[in-house]
Amino acid sequence: MNLTKIFVYPRYPERLRRLLYFAYNLWSLWDTEALRLFRRIDPDLFENLGRNPVKLLYSLPVERLDELSKDEGFLRDLDGIWKRYERYTDSSSEFSDLFRDRVIAYFSMEYGLHQSLPVYAGGLGLLSGDHLKGASDLGLPVIGVGLFYRYGYFNQKINMNGFQEEEYLDSNVYHMPVKELSTPDGDPVYIDLKILDAVIKIKVWLVNVGRVRLLLLDSNLEQNPPEYRRITEYLYDARREIRLLQELLLGFGGMKALETLQIEPDVFHLNEGHSAFLLIQRLRNLMRDEGYGFEEALAFIKTTTVFTTHTPVEAGNENFPVETVKKYLKDKTEDLGVPLQKVLEMGMLHDDKTFWLPVFAMRCAAYVNGVSKIHADVSRGMWQSVFPDRPRCEVPIDHITNGVHYSWLSSQMRSLFERSIGEDYRTLTGDDKQLLKIRDIPGEEVWEAHSKRKKEMIAFLRGAIESGYAEQGYSSVRIKKLDQVLDPQFLTVGFARRFTAYKRPTLVLRDRDRLKAILANRTRPVQLIFSGKAHPADTEGKNMIKEIIDFAREHDLEDRVVFIENYNRNVAVNLVQGVDVWLNTPLEPYEASGTSGMKAGMNGVLNFSVMDGWWPECCNGKNGWEILSSNLHGGSEIRNVIQANRIYDLLEDEVVPRFYDRDEHDVPREWVSIMKESMYTVYRDFTINRMLEEYGRKSYLPAITGRQSLLADDGKRLKEIIQNLQKVQAVWSKVYIKDVLTDADKKDLLFTDDEINVQCYVNLDDADPSLFEVELFYLLQEEESCDTVGLRFVEQYKDRVGKYEGSVSLTSSGVQSFGIRIVPSDADVRKLHPELIKWRE
Repeated sequence: MNLTKIFVYPRYPERLRRLLYFAYNLWSLWDTEALRLFRRIDPDLFENLGRNPVKLLYSLPVERLDELSKDEGFLRDLDGIWKRYERYTDSSSEFSDLFRDRVIAYFSMEYGLHQSLPVYAGGLGLLSGDHLKGASDLGLPVIGVGLFYRYGYFNQKINMNGFQEEEYLDSNVYHMPVKELSTPDGDPVYIDLKILDAVIKIKVWLVNVGRVRLLLLDSNLEQNPPEYRRITEYLYDARREIRLLQELLLGFGGMKALETLQIEPDVFHLNEGHSAFLLIQRLRNLMRDEGYGFEEALAFIKTTTVFTTHTPVEAGNENFPVETVKKYLKDKTEDLGVPLQKVLEMGMLHDDKTFWLPVFAMRCAAYVNGVSKIHADVSRGMWQSVFPDRPRCEVPIDHITNGVHYSWLSSQMRSLFERSIGEDYRTLTGDDKQLLKIRDIPGEEVWEAHSKRKKEMIAFLRGAIESGYAEQGYSSVRIKKLDQVLDPQFLTVGFARRFTAYKRPTLVLRDRDRLKAILANRTRPVQLIFSGKAHPADTEGKNMIKEIIDFAREHDLEDRVVFIENYNRNVAVNLVQGVDVWLNTPLEPYEASGTSGMKAGMNGVLNFSVMDGWWPECCNGKNGWEILSSNLHGGSEIRNVIQANRIYDLLEDEVVPRFYDRDEHDVPREWVSIMKESMYTVYRDFTINRMLEEYGRKSYLPAITGRQSLLADDGKRLKEIIQNLQKVQAVWSKVYIKDVLTDADKKDLLFTDDEINVQCYVNLDDADPSLFEVELFYLLQEEESCDTVGLRFVEQYKDRVGKYEGSVSLTSSGVQSFGIRIVPSDADVRKLHPELIKWRE
């Protein structure tokens, strides 16, 4: 039978139409009042449906809709929230005014906005979701681009033997806060994308995120061949060629979607390398459609591209065989007049057989950043070969440490913030003195708010465990015992993240007898809550889950060592808001950032972490605990034993005693003092607002200014840059440093503040000296920092040798070094072509 599927919406009373609008705008899920209104409609049903307002409204009986349409109190509150939303969308600030009439296109493989929209797997997606929410709050004109997955990431089930099993659920688009994107005439928006010899049709879905839009591309349409329908079936498809097709769709399809909507971004932000193919589409647009030359187009692209890298291990970065990539890119470059090989070489690293998407992105972006100070330094070392002849400290990878959205605060903590600071707490950041009021919140109020949220968390977790047990067929007797699982009075430690070897989730189990003694202490008990998914192909990760479950069973600790299956955003919200301590034990330096600790910390949950990712930037000795660095020790087994013992020592000597040391009102005063310091320091420095303001200052605004400069006066500056570049390239092979003379070796001893004088002789051949700068490069000990001093051009001799001279003051003691090099004098040429650097041989 040839049947056409349609979806019929309930007929909503006119007075309730605004509810539908809010259901399809995710602002209603992070605004306290709007969320409260949806809960008020039917509290139990709303919770049972995963707080999904769309599903809630389609599940209500007609009688309830009729009641609501006549409830004047409800309608008055609905009208008040509508006015609240209008004030929100009309608000502006000095920051948002800077970006007026601009557009920032933000590309990401996943977006973790809400569990009702399962197009995310973990931390990268949650960061992308917070990025869009924060942009909406600040009035930053961002438009997100991603993929719409039919099955999303897998649901995790733990069987009776403790092994992870995966199931994939077909997403029901009609129950998601997503709509068809429509033309002004009301027709759905489709784009055509050519892949090899086929032209496939792509549907564009729209998600409203406050005043920001997210476009999701969907190839799973009946008119497409089966091999192309499956492109958007699974998030991070394990089949490598499907994965490549996903990234081609995100890059080329995302660009075509923007073009179809006549959106011309001022800045393109690539969140990880998955979307790097959009840069090739930009190259095509500029060269084929606008007549730019290759170098002009590349300069324009670099000036307006921001790239954020998240992966601190080279092998974990996206790469494909060159021959496979060549097959899909051949038709997309053949009309540019540029050899495909020249484009492919921009993505090559160690050989000519592998194409690396992040390498291609780095070579096409003037603004590259890691997601914490440590991660940026690790990335500079990891990608140093991309920028040959650049010392590690000069590899152009900056750091912009991640941040999290205020909506991760519990309702109890939000209430405290509103009472102490006012509603402005949502947009405050940095050194604003208003935030100091967090430290003045009465300790008993902080403790009461946390204790209430902790009880709610435990009730939620018991319900989650009960559902899992019931599905597995456990006896009613065993299910009834769940009332004894987890005690709100016990010190509760949480560990929730992806289960993989470098995260070391089982490090705390290293000495099981000692751990059992800590957990089962009669007067000061401790309980552990674990949650997280192992990749379906990660057997070691799955075994670590089973190891935790087996430990609890074998030591009769199932009431205080629990594993919560199917870690998702809802589970994460409960854990980061409700546990007492957040345990984090990755192998350094492989934690790029670690935003879960930020979410916990702003809720007064105390971080107990190795010094990796974001934590070294926050830890001040008064807001949590540091686990001794593993980098101080050799073998992995010794390192793990030392760090595990550090965890036990801190639990026994500091964490447990402080938690249980109570005053006459049963309030742990010293513990609460640490909670308030955590809330203040984390909220001050690690919100999404601070992160976005930093992106604005370091990347977005400079990119916008650079774009305007290149386009002004009919592209006069762009033409100058290319002319200067060509002049430099024409003589580059002939220019070299012939001789360097210094007085450093004429002094018996060198002291801080001494001055070294330098004379340098450069073979200029026929080159114009004004094309180059000769620099003295000064490197402090262990490459911690470096500086450059320009040498002054003195004269040019008849043999075409130029003389330069200058001096440098020694600013510190210890092992240091210096060298002489030649770089282009045009600052924009230097920025866009960091490979143009020549040292004295």
